[in-house]
Amino acid sequence: MKNNLFTSVRQSMKYWWLSLCIGILAISLGILFIAAAESALLTLSILFVIGFIASGLFEIIFAIANRNTPNYSWGWALASGIVDLLLGIILAASGPVLTIAVMIFFVGFYIMFRSIWGIGSAIELQKAGVGGWGWLLALAIIGALFSILLIINPIIGSSFIVAFAAIAFITYGIFRIYYAFKIKSIKDKLEKLEDR
Repeated sequence: MKNNLFTSVRQSMKYWWLSLCIGILAISLGILFIAAAESALLTLSILFVIGFIASGLFEIIFAIANRNTPNYSWGWALASGIVDLLLGIILAASGPVLTIAVMIFFVGFYIMFRSIWGIGSAIELQKAGVGGWGWLLALAIIGALFSILLIINPIIGSSFIVAFAAIAFITYGIFRIYYAFKIKSIKDKLEKLEDR
């Protein structure tokens, strides 16, 4: 006899791969930031806007797909995706000069917001008894530290800011990939329990 709770959790976690896509996208953006460090900030601002829009869409899909998962704060993930999407649209509509000016401060605040979300997600996994949550917490804290450095001293120089942003996006990407595989492992364990 199938347990409805296990069936519900298994169904809602089948979209774990969306978190993996977000992680791969974030790492790709970090690598693109490093590769484009010597080029004009205009190129980075375009990539930045595209990244926000794509990340927001994936985050919204992931949140909605997992809205019925017990002990998962899908509302926070949905809010995060909506914020990403709206900010990408606003930056795209504002033009390159304003986008470049805002981007320097915005990178710092964006990374701080994502890091706070990461800390909250790691704590939720710890409360659920999922192993490896400490690594997620450490990665989120590293992202928060980089964001503080960007906010405190935005005139360090564009290449230095680009390097910080790249490291932060890569760190966040690693977090999301690790998080995706944790969700998948929970899903797999629930499937085994259900089969018994």
